[in-house]
Amino acid sequence: MNKNVVISIDCGGTNLRVAAVDQDLKILAVRRVPTIHDNPKRLYETMKELIDQVAEEAKIEVVSIGVSICGTVVHNRVGKCGNLGIDRGYDFAELFHRDYPKALLRIANDANCSAFVEAEYGANRGYSDSCFITISSGIGVGLVHNHEMVDLPLEAGRLMISFKGKYYEAEYLLSGNGIVHLCAMNNIIINNAGDFFAGVRRGEPKFVPVYNLWLSMLGIWLGNIHLLFDCQSYALSGGVMKSQDVFLEDLEKVANASIASWNFNPIVLKNAKFEQDVGIVAAASLALHELGINKGLI
Repeated sequence: MNKNVVISIDCGGTNLRVAAVDQDLKILAVRRVPTIHDNPKRLYETMKELIDQVAEEAKIEVVSIGVSICGTVVHNRVGKCGNLGIDRGYDFAELFHRDYPKALLRIANDANCSAFVEAEYGANRGYSDSCFITISSGIGVGLVHNHEMVDLPLEAGRLMISFKGKYYEAEYLLSGNGIVHLCAMNNIIINNAGDFFAGVRRGEPKFVPVYNLWLSMLGIWLGNIHLLFDCQSYALSGGVMKSQDVFLEDLEKVANASIASWNFNPIVLKNAKFEQDVGIVAAASLALHELGINKGLI
């Protein structure tokens, strides 16, 4: 049996996927089922069933398990997770250790997992301190410090920003859904952020002031993140990044202008490498890291 093959679990709000993944991040076997909500015991039982299935198909021993999950995680313990119906936390780790006593284990928030895989294999490879930001229906942030994932809940999308005399959570105005809100506040009705960026790309006059406003607020928000963590590289992902040709260069300039008075590293923005199968790849990278495979990033 190949001991350099790990179990990767991507537990999202919609789907649960479990895979056997080798050290080159090749998926050898995978199962996908709808995520079970409001019953963490049944959710774990389903995880175990799928682990055993993919392990048998890939002909491997379960030596290391990585779990990417859409909720708060601190030191392998899952806390509040609204998308899974977990309000007071659940100790999945205890069950994994009971059923797979010889296996190494790492459980982490999905944004933190993505930060780790981008540092290990992706756009942020080679930097000791880096950040992953997803801008989609909401905003998620994960950090890597000194080549290690920062295992803390970072709700940076909930930082408050001021707009027209009121305070809003950043993601309410700056995410993909936020762009729709921002347009509506300026009497422009769009279906989604893609419509907005298509209008900006065409140079339609009605979109230009809103684009400049969104860019300014997002740049200042990003500048504040940088003042807190001073990362060397930022990998950006999510649905909004489908239009990165429109805004990414502008955003980097605005963000750096917002921190020009301080002696910090420049803000370097990159397009994240992993989009497809990011949850599986990210969880696998954690499990491989626990085995000491590809542990050195530089």
